[in-house]
Amino acid sequence: MGRPLKIAKAQAVITITATNGTTEVVTTNANFTNLGIIAGMPFIPASNVGNLVAGTTYWILSVLNAGNNSTFTVSETQLSANPTYTPFNLGTAGPVTVAASVGVVDAYFNNPNGGAGYPATNANTYSVVGGNTAIYGSQVLCQVAIGQAGTGTITVDTGTDTITGTGTAFTTELAVGSVLVDATGELIGFVDSITDDEEVVLDANSLVDVTDGTFAYATSEAGFIVRQKGKQKYLVQGSTSGLIGPCYTANLANAALLPNTMSIIATYANSSTTLVQSLSDHTVEIFTATSGETALPNETANINNTSPAFGTFNTAYAANTYDGQPYPIVSINKA
Repeated sequence: MGRPLKIAKAQAVITITATNGTTEVVTTNANFTNLGIIAGMPFIPASNVGNLVAGTTYWILSVLNAGNNSTFTVSETQLSANPTYTPFNLGTAGPVTVAASVGVVDAYFNNPNGGAGYPATNANTYSVVGGNTAIYGSQVLCQVAIGQAGTGTITVDTGTDTITGTGTAFTTELAVGSVLVDATGELIGFVDSITDDEEVVLDANSLVDVTDGTFAYATSEAGFIVRQKGKQKYLVQGSTSGLIGPCYTANLANAALLPNTMSIIATYANSSTTLVQSLSDHTVEIFTATSGETALPNETANINNTSPAFGTFNTAYAANTYDGQPYPIVSINKA
């Protein structure tokens, strides 16, 4: 499988709210003391603002206010190469809302992590990275369904599509499309509508009988990889909910994900798409037609039947057509 998946990290992702071309000061919505941001740290703006160019690395020259709405001046080079501490010539802009990633490491695929033209020097390579998709650069975009214990108990049987609850909080915990499982992990069904905190309607009759029993649920959402925990197990975070939990890659469509499963989509050179079973440094294992659905503990299907490939955030290629690679190079969904 090669080396583990590289994970992009940053000290923080802040928001630039204004730049002043007279005082050469950048204003943010952040608190540098709380975030541990100090002078000398590099940062990358996500969009052009106040003469700062998107995707270019700059350095914090001096921190003027480290509290709420922190302010700082900018150096165009590392501070060791700016002995006169000359501030970068900003333009005046604002109010604006421009993301800036501070102290970014491992955000780009392949090595070296630097040099002239970086990251343009890596534009045609293959390899991908995980990490918070808010960080500047491309990170793996996945769909995650992080399981949570439901509040209260439910009752439903296979002859109906309606779930009733006791002490439940359906309207705050569930959404249309949420998946429910019983205490043993067996699939109950997917939510079609929520009447109130005592009743939910599924998109079909329940798959199991439950009488005043506990349940778990998950809602599929876009997310990102925090850490690789195994060949097909990853610690992930939901981009909308902020939930963090372990998930297994699954041979399931985004809308069909079960609690604690995730999907990663890859695209072949012919534009057809497929689902990824395992993703590491640049090696990819693709689910096949005879692969099982999930690696959840209560599943017994064979999920190890895979097709090899290499991953990229760039152009996909058929096998044996690019750089002598014997396997297909597939483009991994990114954000």
